[in-house]
Amino acid sequence: MSTTPIADPWNTLEVVKLFIGVLTPLSVAILGWFISRHLKLLDLVQWTNQKLIEKRLMVYDMVAPQLNMLLCFYTWVGYWKTVTPEDVIKAKRDLDKTMNINRHLFDNNVYEAYQAFIHMLFETYTGPGCDAKILSTIKSIDGDRTINCDYPWKTEWSSHFSPDKAKPKHEIRTRYFELMHAMTRSFGVKSEV
Repeated sequence: MSTTPIADPWNTLEVVKLFIGVLTPLSVAILGWFISRHLKLLDLVQWTNQKLIEKRLMVYDMVAPQLNMLLCFYTWVGYWKTVTPEDVIKAKRDLDKTMNINRHLFDNNVYEAYQAFIHMLFETYTGPGCDAKILSTIKSIDGDRTINCDYPWKTEWSSHFSPDKAKPKHEIRTRYFELMHAMTRSFGVKSEV
């Protein structure tokens, strides 16, 4: 009897075909999983950025009118005649609270621009329990707050001012616009300074 080798049904070519046949769908499945995961991460990043911008807009909507009121008061334009010194001090308190609570929603340059603007308008740390002093004049070539305003002047308000440290109007406007541009840029809007 002769012994002839029996042909091996699993020759190398068949093994490679089987390997490729299994590897191809497995590769497609793994690639699909990675793409799906990446797309979900992109969706999450986009959703998070959208919510962040919405929150920044809410903060902007709260602070912009108060910042504008301060600009009007200090530069003697717009509705400055209707803004009392009490309104100015209250606006500073409200702005400080809002900006300090939400400062981490913005880039550092927004908070730094806010601080630069506020410190141009107010003398802070004037004594324990004392309000910040208003760095503006009571009387100037633009008017007299004691007689030109739409409210009766209270004599005790004079002590809230520190007129010798008042800054020029053009510097106040510059700081105001720097702050507003920094906030606008935080929404992804490019603005010119």
